[in-house]
Amino acid sequence: MRTGGKIREYGIFYLAGILAAFRLKYGYRYAKCSELLWLLTPVTRWVACLSGLSFVYDQNAGYVCHSARLVIAPSCSGLRFLIISMELLLFAFVHRTGSRRKSAVWTLFCFAVSYGYTILVNGIRIAAAVFLPDRLERAGIRLEWLTPGRLHTVIGAAVYFTALLILYRTWDGIFGRLQRKSNEISAAGKTHGRAAGNYRHRNLLLACWYLFFVLGIPFFGRVLKKDCRGYPEYAVITVGVCLGVLTAAESVRRLLRALGAALHPQAFRTPGAGGSSFQTPLALNERTQRY
Repeated sequence: MRTGGKIREYGIFYLAGILAAFRLKYGYRYAKCSELLWLLTPVTRWVACLSGLSFVYDQNAGYVCHSARLVIAPSCSGLRFLIISMELLLFAFVHRTGSRRKSAVWTLFCFAVSYGYTILVNGIRIAAAVFLPDRLERAGIRLEWLTPGRLHTVIGAAVYFTALLILYRTWDGIFGRLQRKSNEISAAGKTHGRAAGNYRHRNLLLACWYLFFVLGIPFFGRVLKKDCRGYPEYAVITVGVCLGVLTAAESVRRLLRALGAALHPQAFRTPGAGGSSFQTPLALNERTQRY
């Protein structure tokens, strides 16, 4: 289905996602702690489970841990990641559901999944931000340029973008398996070349999607306020972390492929003079199950 057809058929769901994002973004822009308890409370409980720390609620500050000098304030709720993950699931997959009825169910499902995933990921991010600096100090690792503020930015970008990559890849794989037909697996090694290129292309698009929300939108806000202090440094660190995550993801993909080729050489055989064809492990597995 072409882009125009997708918009006409699924435009109502895209619009619902956009309106939901605006509602969350600007409806809670200046929200108090009491208005964000639906996010702060489960996140804090998850952090407490991970870290063993005890928190008390302060209606003016948020959840406070005096022993660790830690405050989980409204700015730590993970609301922006909730919006990013929700919009990603909606825009990337709603048109792959196959019908408007399934699309409606998927739209509601996106909201629920993003909420639970935000709690999971944000709790991990906060726990990492609490314990990683201490572990680095104990290990004697001290980098003069890596101030606490910059380390906090690095941890946040790394955890959030990695989680977004995992979220997308997981559901892309699920939809791919549901929609894959036996005649879609072509013979030549060109299949792998296109798949590898498509993999990298989608990862770059995902990085642009993430950076649009964390750098693009805030940039226009700062320009309107005529206050760009600290933004260039934040942007450089965030882009650098995203590139690092993409590089690591590509390295893992190549490593797994190399291991697969070593364990299943027939599955990764490239076309030869004898007319042998490339077959993915999935194709072999499907053929085994079919016969």
